[in-house]
Amino acid sequence: MKQQIARLLTRQNLMILGFFPIVIFALGMDSRYVLERGVAGQIYSNLAAPFYMLLVLFALRPEQRLMAVVFVPFSALGEYIFSLVFQLYRYTAGEVPFYVPFGHAILFSTGLLIADTPLVRRHEQAVKRGLLAFHGGLFAVALLAWGDTLSALFGLVFLALMRRKGARPLYLIMGVLVLYIEVVGTQLGCWAWAANPWGALHTTNPPVGAFVCYVIADVLVIKIARRLAGAWARLRPAVARAGGEV
Repeated sequence: MKQQIARLLTRQNLMILGFFPIVIFALGMDSRYVLERGVAGQIYSNLAAPFYMLLVLFALRPEQRLMAVVFVPFSALGEYIFSLVFQLYRYTAGEVPFYVPFGHAILFSTGLLIADTPLVRRHEQAVKRGLLAFHGGLFAVALLAWGDTLSALFGLVFLALMRRKGARPLYLIMGVLVLYIEVVGTQLGCWAWAANPWGALHTTNPPVGAFVCYVIADVLVIKIARRLAGAWARLRPAVARAGGEV
């Protein structure tokens, strides 16, 4: 019994479990309800997100830590493009909050941790089939019942990605985590999605296909981090020699 408890209380599992309350806290402090009461709660979100990200980094493997760190500036750029340029959604305060890029990195890291759990590894095929059915059902309901054409477009992109990259558990798990964040964030009034993006599409608040943007980011960040790691591996001997000559 003690061994089972010890396995459950590993750093990785604690960070996975901590993801759900930290999301509630960070988004709750930045919510419309807190703002309407004259409380500057976003400062607590801005402090909590980087701190929690540091904790998560210690639960990741070295190569995963680099991915998580790269995710911060990468997602900041993505937020600028999708929120401020494409205007697919808008934050209550107008600008992208400071804590958001760190939140993206936490989200990505949590997906990595869950995908690495023995349970997921042991039942990988069942997890893939179950989550593919879950996401497929959501896309069907979004289009047929809600007329969510933006999610339908995202669904086509997702299908192309799955055919090219394979239905990896990480990408499918990210879809569930993103849905959780999107529902919490929109319900608390932290941000809202445009009902008619570009005047040609229709979507819900939030669109069920929003996670596809994250999956695209995952693919790109993993590729960037691996190239950075490879470049450093090639440069490290030269740097070491230069240091020894000084």
